[in-house]
Amino acid sequence: MRILLYNPDNGVTRNFMPHLWMFLLQVLTPPGHEVLLIDGNAQAMDEDGIARYVREQNIGLVGIGAMTRMIAKAYRMADAVRATGVPVVMGGPHVTEMADEALGRSGGVRHADAVALGEADQTWPTIVVDAAHEFGQERKPTLQAYPSIPWDTINLDQFNLVPKIATPLLRRVGAGGGRFALFQSSRGAVVPTGANSVR
Repeated sequence: MRILLYNPDNGVTRNFMPHLWMFLLQVLTPPGHEVLLIDGNAQAMDEDGIARYVREQNIGLVGIGAMTRMIAKAYRMADAVRATGVPVVMGGPHVTEMADEALGRSGGVRHADAVALGEADQTWPTIVVDAAHEFGQERKPTLQAYPSIPWDTINLDQFNLVPKIATPLLRRVGAGGGRFALFQSSRGAVVPTGANSVR
């Protein structure tokens, strides 16, 4: 997969010192991926430009890091990339403090498919592996060799739906020892009902 790491300029002042994060994440990227770097302070690019670049270079994932003074540009660039269908991971000080904003959970537009909080040294390799396999897709476990749940050793009293006053009566008539609980069984799990189980 080809990955673009993009550092935006803030459109007002120029920072001529390259940001270390791009070089660090490039080195931390798992083998088998090609990482391209663009610093907006050295290579000016607008929204149309980054969208065109992502398409022409066959980019599969874009990482954008930004401080608060750059966040408006970062969000515009992220939106342009996401409009091409390529997922965006955002990080940096602003996103770490305002993750809900980047993910659209605070009532605004969603700018990122995922966020990296804090230093991305540990999370970046995992993000890349996830993106390469099935970014944004739920992975369900196989039902083969599914482990047995030891219902007879689990205290299920907190899930009992029968009022305590009715428990003696139900025990006398042999109705599950006076216990009744509902459990989800959509994965084919054994459903406990007191001392008895229903498959």
